[in-house]
Amino acid sequence: MSTPAVDVVIVNYNTRERTLECLEALYAQAIPGVRAVLVDNGSTDGSVPAIRAAYPQATIVEAGENLGFARGVNLGVAAADGEVVLLLNPDASVFPGSIEALLAFAQQHPEHGLYGGRTLRADGTLDPSSCWGAPSLWSLLCFASGLSTLFRGSAVFDPESLGGWARDTVREVPVVTGCLLLVRRVDWERIGGLDERFFLYGEDAEFSHRARSLGLRPVIVPDAVIRHDVGGSTASSGRKMAMVMAGKVTYLWTVWSPVPALAGVLLLQAGAGVRALLETLTRASRRTWRDVWGHRRSWRAGYPAAERTLFGRVPRPTPGLVVQAEPAFRTEHANPYTGRLYRALQSRGARVSDLSYWRLVAQPTDVVHLHWPDLSFLSGSRRSIHVARLAIFYGALRAVRRRGTVLVWTVHNVSSHEARSTPRVRRAAERLLLRNVDGIIGLTQQGVDAARDAYPALRQIPAAVTPHGHYRDDYEFGVPRDVARAALDLPPHDPVIATVGQLRPYKNIPHLIRVFRTLDVEATLLVAGRPSPPELADEIRRAAAGDPRIVLDLRFVPDDEIPVVLGAADLVALPYTDIQNSGSAILASSADRPVLVPELGAMGELREQLGADWVRTYRGDLDAAQLEDALAWATAAGRPQRADLSALDWDAIAAQTMDAYRRFQGRPRRRSTAQAPVTTEGDRT
Repeated sequence: MSTPAVDVVIVNYNTRERTLECLEALYAQAIPGVRAVLVDNGSTDGSVPAIRAAYPQATIVEAGENLGFARGVNLGVAAADGEVVLLLNPDASVFPGSIEALLAFAQQHPEHGLYGGRTLRADGTLDPSSCWGAPSLWSLLCFASGLSTLFRGSAVFDPESLGGWARDTVREVPVVTGCLLLVRRVDWERIGGLDERFFLYGEDAEFSHRARSLGLRPVIVPDAVIRHDVGGSTASSGRKMAMVMAGKVTYLWTVWSPVPALAGVLLLQAGAGVRALLETLTRASRRTWRDVWGHRRSWRAGYPAAERTLFGRVPRPTPGLVVQAEPAFRTEHANPYTGRLYRALQSRGARVSDLSYWRLVAQPTDVVHLHWPDLSFLSGSRRSIHVARLAIFYGALRAVRRRGTVLVWTVHNVSSHEARSTPRVRRAAERLLLRNVDGIIGLTQQGVDAARDAYPALRQIPAAVTPHGHYRDDYEFGVPRDVARAALDLPPHDPVIATVGQLRPYKNIPHLIRVFRTLDVEATLLVAGRPSPPELADEIRRAAAGDPRIVLDLRFVPDDEIPVVLGAADLVALPYTDIQNSGSAILASSADRPVLVPELGAMGELREQLGADWVRTYRGDLDAAQLEDALAWATAAGRPQRADLSALDWDAIAAQTMDAYRRFQGRPRRRSTAQAPVTTEGDRT
């Protein structure tokens, strides 16, 4: 297994001597492919000339000012191009063999995503700060009551310490800290880098949270060891603890919902008050908690507000656009589409979060972006909840209109595939959406035209076109055909037609099975996915009964198995009865598999974007001749090995989306009442 290039990113701020020691320990090991990227946050102690003279081979990025840790790290990662990123504190020295141990473990166990190690103090004793447990209401209650101090290291009363574990065994953990953190660049980009709202402390906990939400499992590798002089670039212990508190508060408001977050902040403040009172009563010489208590108005607001008092600097202006999306990141485990879009927007300076009714009212927001309104507001069986969601959301939206907040709707499909709630509530939801939307986005021009035909009120609303991005970087595609077929117990040489993803009535799978059964060919039809509604499964089984060429795998297909299914296929067939855009077709193309789709909605534009080598369309209902011709087309020689997905590049799509937001902000619309068909639900794999 080849050794990947590793970029060791170090953020320096007035720690010249310790940074020089850190680089000395790193370069003394002469590890092939390991390069240092030093980000200097406006140091005034001569760090840059000293480091440049001692280690000219290091890449030095001069920020010119103190950007904080998260922004500095992101700047360093952007300036490098290695396959692997290793975050290392300037007050840390890597022991020999540690980087190799992290790399070897990461290559053998890629499923973990984030890899940390053990940290030791200068005297050789364990410093537990290489990892932590995630904050919880229980852990904060223990802090507020003093139990976490009385029973320090207790797994019950000090759970964030992870108990008495000495970090000497391999173990999955909630949080790997940034003093020593290895991550593959592809996972770094998938997670989205460090959240730049955090100035110092807490950003690694939030980063680990996002990693876990994507299915990664942060882990400690005990053979990777550093000596760590904690807090080398911070001053008094009180000021440092105030920074820690500001980071924790920012974490709570970012990760938790509003009510638990508020409770958590109050518990943090109570814990600080108890400790400050004890310092006063005991006349302690150290003023750690009295200083923390004195700065409580700053840290309890979190970052960026805390920067003014804690660092004596005006907080950097928030990014150009603040976006709340429904959904943004919360559903990317099922479909990476929105997560990919909004991480690309974040890389362009936008601040994006999932929609929260509380945050919508409490925090200035430039854009509220809806994707599937019926799923957002009308999911579930209780009409009262549907009405409450609509009332709260549109009431909150009306309250913040004066701030300039605009509502954007990406029209994934013109009509819903499933009738949700009651007709009366659906009509109310339609009217509210059309009266309030400020701009629409279609994934194709045909999609915009179809939406305006179906919803006449949208003809006066500005529109933009942004393609559906590809999935090539979201799955481990490239499973060899023979390996994939062996894993699925499929014939090794016969052609395979596959369809994969959630199976819904509009995907027309029983019809595909019936057509396939009329073919007189030695081929296999593989149907993989969970039917919805459940009774569809019975219809599929009845259609396939008695034909050994048809293989059914009617369950949810995990992300790690999708590349196997697609790797086994020669052709992906998607015989929709009604479709506007197809994430399933783009998923297949991302795996470099030819796709058969009907000439409906935007499928013709998709063929033009990807080329006739990769997308084949047909008119009318799929018949045996069309399916047999498509199979011959898919198995013919001469097709390029990889599909050209440049038209579906996420960064370009993010740029187009940002332009659309700004255009919608600059064009207030005239409100009108309108009646329209049902709201939309997208085709998701």
